[in-house]
Amino acid sequence: INYTSIPNCIFTSPQIGTIGLTLDKAREEGIEAKIGRFPFSASGKAQALGEIDGFVQLVVEEEDGRILGGQIIGPHAADLVHEISLAIRWELTVDEIGSTVHAHPTLSEAVMEAAKKAQGKPIHLT
Repeated sequence: INYTSIPNCIFTSPQIGTIGLTLDKAREEGIEAKIGRFPFSASGKAQALGEIDGFVQLVVEEEDGRILGGQIIGPHAADLVHEISLAIRWELTVDEIGSTVHAHPTLSEAVMEAAKKAQGKPIHLT
């Protein structure tokens, strides 16, 4: 079992979903890592729901763009964290998540947007 790909969820308001490595933990392990963060305030679906507090954050290996972890605070975080679980389990990169079509407007777009942000190519952020 790859324990780093098992999500942790806290059912508070807002919800929290975490998985894999944090940026600090990755760096402690000697991995050069960065983050891509997308705020729910920039999500059309979150705005429509009136739940704009929080963000999706991906921890990404600098060298190859592989997703190492993620933290989500906000609406339906416990539902959204599973895409990051798949990314960790199958060693996906921000290029692969960022190029995956996500329905619009949905909260799941925030994961794709965080991947695009890590690439320096966000869609809904300047």
